[in-house]
Amino acid sequence: MQIMIVFSVAFLASLLSSMSGAGSAMLTTPVWLSLGFPLPVAIASNQMNGAAWTLIAARNYLRGRTLDWPLIRFMVYFGVAGAYAGTVIVRSVDGDLLQRVIGCIIICMVVVVGFNPSLGRSESEPCLSRLVTALLAFPLGVYESFFGSGNGLFTSLLLSKGRGFPLLTALGYYYVVAFTWNCFAVAIYTTAGFADSRLMVPSTAGSMLGAYFGSRIGSRKGYGLVRVLFLAVGGVLGLKLALGW
Repeated sequence: MQIMIVFSVAFLASLLSSMSGAGSAMLTTPVWLSLGFPLPVAIASNQMNGAAWTLIAARNYLRGRTLDWPLIRFMVYFGVAGAYAGTVIVRSVDGDLLQRVIGCIIICMVVVVGFNPSLGRSESEPCLSRLVTALLAFPLGVYESFFGSGNGLFTSLLLSKGRGFPLLTALGYYYVVAFTWNCFAVAIYTTAGFADSRLMVPSTAGSMLGAYFGSRIGSRKGYGLVRVLFLAVGGVLGLKLALGW
């Protein structure tokens, strides 16, 4: 019974996350904790799930596109440095306060996107250099390593506004760099002894299947659907974190 619960929750979480970028951890973490898994084990499993399904989503969103590999490499480097910092922060900072602050930031971001309907609809001229964009990947890597939910929203907005990418392309880029960030975090948590196959195996299988269908739906339905989910799921996530639900 537990295996089916884990598989189903992971499937639904990655299905929604791959279409919105809001992050699957907001759904999976409370369930993993309710099933009796410690928080570090739940985080390790979420990172493993992310490493598995983000490449699937990236492939579906970026198929046939020419990628800016220098930008991706820079974001990976700075993001990995941030991910290392995040694994340290998660053990020394008041997590509740941090999540409330992040929730308020997400709400502000959703408002900005909501009042700018043309943002991310089509390609535009970049207003940030590759280096500045990559430097901003450091705090994104910090956040990715210990919670991650909403990071797709942050990164997509950064790439749409800063580099002029369409929203769907920005999501695809996020999933490429998030794969490396997740792999790094998995290595850290696994080395620390927080890997649990009872959770990792069924959740990874469910998340891969959910991401496959979710990213295919998102890439086919296009900007309209993804933007609606971006706002709806992002709004719920922001309120959940800000109010401590």
